[in-house]
Amino acid sequence: MTIKAVILVGGEKTGTRFRPLSMEQPKVLFPIVGKPFISHIIENFISQLDGIEPLEILLIGFHKDVSSLQQYIKEISGKHPWVKIVYKAEPGTLGTGGGLYYFRDEILDSNNDKLFYINGDVICDYPFKQLLDFYNSHNQSSVIYGVDPTQLLNNNLIGLTSLEPEARQKIFNKFGIIVSDKKTNEVIHYVEKPTTQFTLDTTHNVLINGGIYIFNKDIFKYLERAQLGKRRASKIFLYDDLESDSVDPNSLSLELDVLKILPQSSESKFYSFNSTSFWYLLKTPMSALLANRYFLEQTVDKESLKGVESIIPPVQVSDSSLGLRGGYKIGPYVSFGKNVSIGNGVRIKNSIISDNVTIGDNSYIVNSIISEGVKIGKWCRIEGEASKQSVLNDIDTKTNSNLKLENNIVILSKGVSLVIKFSLRVSLFYLIKRLNSILSTKLLCKILKIMIAFTTVVLSSLYMHTINEYIYIYINNYTLGK
Repeated sequence: MTIKAVILVGGEKTGTRFRPLSMEQPKVLFPIVGKPFISHIIENFISQLDGIEPLEILLIGFHKDVSSLQQYIKEISGKHPWVKIVYKAEPGTLGTGGGLYYFRDEILDSNNDKLFYINGDVICDYPFKQLLDFYNSHNQSSVIYGVDPTQLLNNNLIGLTSLEPEARQKIFNKFGIIVSDKKTNEVIHYVEKPTTQFTLDTTHNVLINGGIYIFNKDIFKYLERAQLGKRRASKIFLYDDLESDSVDPNSLSLELDVLKILPQSSESKFYSFNSTSFWYLLKTPMSALLANRYFLEQTVDKESLKGVESIIPPVQVSDSSLGLRGGYKIGPYVSFGKNVSIGNGVRIKNSIISDNVTIGDNSYIVNSIISEGVKIGKWCRIEGEASKQSVLNDIDTKTNSNLKLENNIVILSKGVSLVIKFSLRVSLFYLIKRLNSILSTKLLCKILKIMIAFTTVVLSSLYMHTINEYIYIYINNYTLGK
């Protein structure tokens, strides 16, 4: 038998809250602790389950440009040649369940009777082996990974170890909620992003949907019924002369079309695997810093960096030479890409530094994300804010916005160059275009339109200016949204 995993990797219409970091590559390929985020999921899956049964991994999404994903699959398959890893492109936006049903013939076979289904933006310890053991001990019924909301931000991340009652209620309203029996762990109710108030009691677990599942083949039966129901609904819409795409039968929501009805089904059981460990979602730039901090705590050997005066662990360094010379102070919670150059007197804390970045002497960087190819001059100050309130604001970010960046960190996008003594605080700084001629008002308008592509802008301050023949957008205390 084969253990298969389907990982949802999104597409052009997802990851908008992750902008500008998702403009150059799919969100799941953004580097966290020196490797693409999705590698944390895949490598945990392989390391925990390898040797039990043959493994197969399918990435499902709807990216128009799949070159970066295909290149990634080539690289990860080279490291694990015994595991079949493929990317399957959806014909359009099929929702959280539509892709699974669309590729059912390739997922279902005589050698497969169970399926891991994983949202590709989940940040946690990925207890795949424990989930499989739980699944097998519960008669191979449907299993959902449930997260204790009071432990949402465990491990002292940003100083938020537990949530106050009002913050807890916000959590319930932002995610799918599982209600299960405390004795049997059987799910008795599921609701997606509830509008009513939930309270904790002594007889039931009230948990967040953690975005990891194990299903048996019955899942396809429920998806088929959901699609048939939508086809009937679409015929009614057509009959009533409404928009023909009002109901797309191929677009299925796992949460609304399946999980919502599973607890009431008499055909199969539905159980929650309960976790009190750290859990979050990679949705925004702020969450990337949280993920970086979490995985640094989990994966970096602090003892190996003891005695290196220039480094305060945990710090991840791709080029070993970076940590061998002094003259700067790095850490804690910093990860580096490849080919990074750091000057003397530099101080970096709680930041992600991507490939091919140059940082000049005596510059200060904290709570920031520095994208590929950025050049920072001498004596620059790049200072974001990552507080308890910043994290709560990140949790409360509206999920229906096209672009909603309400984090107080600093993001330097790909190719940005900062001159000597440049200071940025809680800002987005985005390189737009190199200039070879005199800037006109008309061109300025076009550039701004390109930058905010199909969004509206609400800003406390906006500056557009040129440095070394480049146009820069400097947004202070920014909120970009549709």
